[in-house]
Amino acid sequence: MQATLETRMDAAQPYKWNFALDAFMSENYDFGDDSLNAIYQKAKANQWDVNTDLDWSCELNADNPLGMPDGTLLIYGSDVWNKLDAKGRAEVRHHSQGWTLSQVLHGEQAALICASKLAVAEESLSARLCAAGQIMDEARHIEAFGRLVNDKLPISYPMSQSLKSLLGDTITSSHLDITNLGMQVLVEGIALSLFQSIVAYTQDPFIRDLVTRIQRDEARHFAIGRITLCRVYKEMTDTERKEREEFVAEGAHTLHEHLCADDIWEPMGLSKKECGHLVRNSPVTSSMRRSIFRRLVPTIREMGLLSPRVQRVFEQLQVMDYAAMPLPA
Repeated sequence: MQATLETRMDAAQPYKWNFALDAFMSENYDFGDDSLNAIYQKAKANQWDVNTDLDWSCELNADNPLGMPDGTLLIYGSDVWNKLDAKGRAEVRHHSQGWTLSQVLHGEQAALICASKLAVAEESLSARLCAAGQIMDEARHIEAFGRLVNDKLPISYPMSQSLKSLLGDTITSSHLDITNLGMQVLVEGIALSLFQSIVAYTQDPFIRDLVTRIQRDEARHFAIGRITLCRVYKEMTDTERKEREEFVAEGAHTLHEHLCADDIWEPMGLSKKECGHLVRNSPVTSSMRRSIFRRLVPTIREMGLLSPRVQRVFEQLQVMDYAAMPLPA
């Protein structure tokens, strides 16, 4: 094991993604969209403060900051894992958890950009108010996860290439619904399932409190995307819908690869090839990655985007059985 616990995100220049959009200004202030209005009212009622509502004086477990069971680690139970001593296993936890929260933090910043775009360009005033509420939510999430990563975790990582690719396509798309689909449904859907797992398994009360609060916010964002896009896709032509189906198929595959966390092995002195093979071929690990799609797949079905092409990708990822399940609450 070769990495130092001083690893931090590369201080490179920020990414610059260009996009053009039309700004809408309403002259009609009829808030007639009951579904979106209800979510906006809930967003106002459920605001919380990162500084005062969380106990930042807590000390996390130095060997396991997120308080997660080892069974959630990608190489747990493998020959590679079994050969590690206590220090080596702690380092795997540090890199795995640091990578996961770093990627979540990058996603939260991208969500802030997307929400800002939606707040400007959505034609519906109710949708724009929801997006404006989400901007504040995402700012709070960046503050909370940024503080957690900077102050409480020994390891952090730059954005994975897979995530960067999907976020770039999502943010820069000239089609507002694709920005909505990529962020509110694909990325938020995966993040929600991840947060649900952390809340369910962590033994640390501070981590459970923080992630539970963020999970509630993200559930509203996911609902906004689902409600909005179900309406949009009912009105689209077959040609337009096919483009969205391709985006879903490619995005789902990209996210599945992203969850393999290929970036963490070499910094620990482990073989990227060997660990990547383990992650992709372990029944336990495959089951964990599969479960992260449990919210996304039925939502894609509800939107009418479960085309043969998308079904084939979901079958390859072994998540197609979720299509028969009801939408999670």
